[in-house]
Amino acid sequence: MQRSVLLLLAAASASGLCAQSNTVPGLNGRLDVVDNLSYWGRRGAAHPNGEIGMAMLNTMCNPGTVNIPWQAAMQPNHPKFGFLIVRETGGRMVQISDYSFCKHAFTSTNFSGSCGTCQNPGTGSLMGIRCSDTYGAGNNGDPNWLGPATELDPWLGTWNPVGSYFDVGDPATGTGPADGTRSLNTGGFDLVKNRVTVQEPELMTAGRFFYGIHLMHQGEAVANRGDNLASRGFNPVYSGGSWTLNNNSIGQVHGSILQHWQGATLNMAGNGGDDGRFAVAVVTTPLGGGMYHYEYAVHNIDNNRGGAAFRIPVQAGATTTNYGFRDIDGNALNQWSAARVGNEIVFSAAANNALNWNSIYNFWFDCNVPPGNGTVYLDEARVGPGALTVAVSARAPNGIPAASIASVGNGCGGAPCPSPGAFYESFNGGFDLSNSGITMTLNNGIYTVGNTTSSYIAPSGSATTLGLGDDTETTVNLPFALPYGAGSTNSLVVCSNGFISVGGNGTSYTPNVAEVLSGAFCWYGAWKDLNPSAGGSVKVDSSPTAVRITWQGVYNYGTTNPNTFQFQFLPNGTVHLLWQTMVTGGAQISGWSRGGSPADPGNRDISATRAAGWSVCTGAGTPNLALAASGTPVLGTTVQFTTSNIPAGSPFGAVLVNFGQEDPARDLTTIGMAGCFAHVVSTGAASYLFFPAGASAQIAFPVTSNTAFLGAPLTAQSFTYSPPATVLGAISSNGQVMVLGM
Repeated sequence: MQRSVLLLLAAASASGLCAQSNTVPGLNGRLDVVDNLSYWGRRGAAHPNGEIGMAMLNTMCNPGTVNIPWQAAMQPNHPKFGFLIVRETGGRMVQISDYSFCKHAFTSTNFSGSCGTCQNPGTGSLMGIRCSDTYGAGNNGDPNWLGPATELDPWLGTWNPVGSYFDVGDPATGTGPADGTRSLNTGGFDLVKNRVTVQEPELMTAGRFFYGIHLMHQGEAVANRGDNLASRGFNPVYSGGSWTLNNNSIGQVHGSILQHWQGATLNMAGNGGDDGRFAVAVVTTPLGGGMYHYEYAVHNIDNNRGGAAFRIPVQAGATTTNYGFRDIDGNALNQWSAARVGNEIVFSAAANNALNWNSIYNFWFDCNVPPGNGTVYLDEARVGPGALTVAVSARAPNGIPAASIASVGNGCGGAPCPSPGAFYESFNGGFDLSNSGITMTLNNGIYTVGNTTSSYIAPSGSATTLGLGDDTETTVNLPFALPYGAGSTNSLVVCSNGFISVGGNGTSYTPNVAEVLSGAFCWYGAWKDLNPSAGGSVKVDSSPTAVRITWQGVYNYGTTNPNTFQFQFLPNGTVHLLWQTMVTGGAQISGWSRGGSPADPGNRDISATRAAGWSVCTGAGTPNLALAASGTPVLGTTVQFTTSNIPAGSPFGAVLVNFGQEDPARDLTTIGMAGCFAHVVSTGAASYLFFPAGASAQIAFPVTSNTAFLGAPLTAQSFTYSPPATVLGAISSNGQVMVLGM
């Protein structure tokens, strides 16, 4: 066994030296935005037992050094987009969408966006260097451009139009010869067919929901693919015979959608330069009585040959029970089988049910051996270039203790925010704020809002035009650090649809209160469907004393009706919002939210209440003392412990580390620390003193290199002397519970 593993690793290393066969130097596409998951319709049995069709928006750009081919089908070389919906429930992350049909992109609009100033090639058949393009949910849901994922080679990014779905058509609507000429007729399709499809019971199951997109290019090197997958959270709600699928506070991230799985460790590996990658995520849970539950989710990122077996090493003599498997088709006749084969648990695919790209399968079992650092193996399903097996690092019951760390409990010493974290006015038709304004004055994390103390200033001749198009966003760098109560920022993200956020808030053109509350920290001038590419522009005047961002005569989408309004951001955190001539028709929202789903304060009549003024809290209040670690306690390394949220004026503190954990945590109210708990046993604890110069302090904890301590448990916790936070004057942090490992 050991010799075969060494040979496998040697083969993998050798293949890693080979170049990907069709790499185009300088070709690099970036998936910038995933947004606007939209409901198209439903079919089948009565709710809640039918299925629904969805689509979503994406914006991509070209940060590379060469143009990206964008030839519409029936030519083969253009970007393709795969779609994915997942749900986390009960400690398991599962794919709930079907094996998605993929979007074949057909033209690039080539505008300037987050990649910089577009070098427009003058044709939609190419995406120019630093150019951007947005495909809305309507475009990505158009069945005329949706083809089966099985026709694509995700590793090479290639597609053969001859004999394809577009070529021969759909049996339900007529077929054509395999001659490379489009024969597909979608006239008889319903609102669900070929769109991203989910069974209603999957959406009715409580859990955390996420949607994502995979961008694929022919010839893009794997080294450039880190930003080709992106995902974000959403909340499905059924009401009145329809579904709403609004974004929630879990913002967009790049990489495998499995990274949203709470408590999971995630690793990825591929078949050298010959084929693509699998991502393996695992969560292990103690069951008591010396048993552990192992839960794996495997995401085929871009491996063309697919997976036919999933093998997990097990310590000799271990007991393994309760094997389980889930795929995405609900077919009980093609389930993978599970068996203990020597010192491995082997899950084997049924015929025609390989783990193909853009799919997630689940595997689980129980074992009496705790998790250790190891390697799991995916055997390839089909003949092709590269090794027969892909090896991925993952936790496994192989008897080798893995270094781990987990936060337990909460600190004390903080205070919740006493006032609402948002205000808004939702208009539907009338808009009574034209030629007026409000000022948000920041003081100790509180916005005081009232009549404006500033005046509208028309953009100067030196103002920068952002070049925003329809449903797009871009980042504006600030010449100062802008405090905004929940922190400070040196940049703002400006969306063409009338709002500005910290870190990005999507490009939705449909104003709704749920997204105001659940999105990012955001100021809403007039959130509605605006289209600067049709008329008007968004401009920035920037100086060390103020940054002014102005929507100057920007048209409502589909009209020639202009809107003019302006944000003024000052270095002290003050924000002026000034409306000039505004279109009064249609739905729009004005206001502000700190995001993260604060309590809904209800609709406010801004024009009627601004004279009296009101206050809103920009953060979550004063945070509790917190302890974080720089990494896991691997033998022979050093872990940096950072104590944060230290109250001003605290003269000293300490991190206590001991082999003993207080479980359950010990209430410290009796010694004058009401609301505080001890997680570390103080008797015999090592104490690392610190003298904070600010709100955080760091100490270095050297982890022994003695292998006799493999698997040893440690607990760490911070304490600071911070009167008058408690009667005793001391406050405590959360605990960090560690296991020393390799």
